[in-house]
Amino acid sequence: PVAQVAKAPATYTRAGGFESSPGLPNNDNPTSAAGSFSCTMKFTVRDCDPNTGVPDEDGYDDEYVLEDLEVTVSDHIQKVLKPSFAAAWEEVGDTFEKEETFALSSTKTLEEAVNNIITYLGMQPCERSDKVPENKNSHSLYLAGIYRGGHDLLVRSRLALADGVTMQVTVRSKEKTPVDVILASVG
Repeated sequence: PVAQVAKAPATYTRAGGFESSPGLPNNDNPTSAAGSFSCTMKFTVRDCDPNTGVPDEDGYDDEYVLEDLEVTVSDHIQKVLKPSFAAAWEEVGDTFEKEETFALSSTKTLEEAVNNIITYLGMQPCERSDKVPENKNSHSLYLAGIYRGGHDLLVRSRLALADGVTMQVTVRSKEKTPVDVILASVG
C-alpha cells in the first residue's frame, strides 16, 4: 500500500478502523489499471488490565488474511451524463482517438452486450443508447465518463448481431492514457 492510516485503535469493547490506499504503477502499461490485491491485516495484540481496561505496553504481532481486493477499469471512471453526446464527441476531438473491433462470441443478444459493456466500463449511457429497440440487428451505444485525474472519456460502441455480437469500439479523450486503458481492458 502507498498510504495506510490508523483511524482509531481497537479495544476489547470498541471497534477500530484504518484506511489503506493501494498505489498504481507509474508506468505506461494500460493493463496495469486493473488487477487483484491480496490483503492482510497486521496488528499488535495487547492484554488489558481487567480492572482498569488499560492495555499493557508489551504485546505480540498477529495478522489476519482478508478477502482479495479486485480493482477493475470501472473503479477508475466516474459516470458523467452528457446531454449531447455528439457535441461532447466533437469537443473532445480526435487527437487521442483509437478504434478497434472485437468479436463477443459468447454474447447472444445486443441487450446482453450493452448491459455487459456498461457494467464493465462503469460509464454513463448517453441519449438513451442503453435501450436497444426490438428486432434490431445493430445498435450504437454512447458512453461518457471521467477517468482518474479528471480526463473526459467518451466511448462509441457499434454493435452488430450475427453469430454472436461484433463490437466496433471508438474511444476519445484529451489524454492518451484513458484511451489506451479502455482498449486494453476490452481486448
